[in-house]
Amino acid sequence: KNFYISSFQTRNIPHLGHEKIIKVLLSRNGLVFINPLIGLKKKGDCKNEVLEKVYKKLITFKSYNKRLFYKPVIANMHYGGPREAIHHINLREMLGFDRFTIGRDHAGAENAYKPLSALKTAKKEINNFKIDVLFHKGSYFCKKCNLVVIKNDCIHKNFVEISGTEFRNKLNNKKYFKFASKPLQAYVHRIKSSVFYK
Repeated sequence: KNFYISSFQTRNIPHLGHEKIIKVLLSRNGLVFINPLIGLKKKGDCKNEVLEKVYKKLITFKSYNKRLFYKPVIANMHYGGPREAIHHINLREMLGFDRFTIGRDHAGAENAYKPLSALKTAKKEINNFKIDVLFHKGSYFCKKCNLVVIKNDCIHKNFVEISGTEFRNKLNNKKYFKFASKPLQAYVHRIKSSVFYK
């Protein structure tokens, strides 16, 4: 198949690591739907209405060339790690997507699962599905390449982890995180309501 419609599951405001994964999905001829589950969430997660505003802003960036769309799924997050990763694959296959992605600590929370548990479990079960799944071990900043890369996409080992916790703290304090789009962060800083569930 030459044309792919991909689904990107998220519950976070995107940093450059998330954007890298989205761009990998776009590297095949096709479109990407930002496809979050918008049901009940835990304390500290981005509010559903804020997530929608931020991704709709991201979609307007010229670099995405009108190939990025926002379409949520009304369902709860269960933070079930490996089992929920399988559930997410199944949901996207039933919705008719061609491609989905499972990465580091997919659907995990509070360090309840090992970072690669969901990825390993999903790989074992993938033959039960027709949907194509992009598996990856997370995105990092490579000091040698001076770029955000998917782990193992370059030969270097000099990686800096892109911390979602640090990013959330910066957003809470209206400060800038070096591994996220400045225009997008400026947009978030202008949102008057609280960004995260308390």
